[in-house]
Amino acid sequence: MSNPVFLDHIEAHVEDIAEYCKFLVKIFQGGRYKVISDNGVSMFASNVGINIEVKKKKTSELPNFSGFCNPCLRMENAKNFIENELGFKIENTIHNAEGDCYFFTDHEGIPWHVKDYLARDTYTNW
Repeated sequence: MSNPVFLDHIEAHVEDIAEYCKFLVKIFQGGRYKVISDNGVSMFASNVGINIEVKKKKTSELPNFSGFCNPCLRMENAKNFIENELGFKIENTIHNAEGDCYFFTDHEGIPWHVKDYLARDTYTNW
């Protein structure tokens, strides 16, 4: 293959665009966002180069487990961060060889999980 492929951005469809951009800055512990269209669509850019286009949700149904969903992050002290910094309840915990992974749902009904360690694990580092 001669042409490189880059992930440009993923999209999040939410009820409150501005609030969700603030949430993304908080959960990624930095980054920036700006409105990119007349109807309020915004682009969030994390400090590590992840771009998330945030658009107005067009249906009242909550996100479900089909298609792209369930973002995963890695960080130290994830449990404390989720409960005390973000203010969300941990709904499930799984135990990986490298450490625990905590699942929660954000204020827009989007499920997330955060691995409580920094090292890339056997699922992504092969």
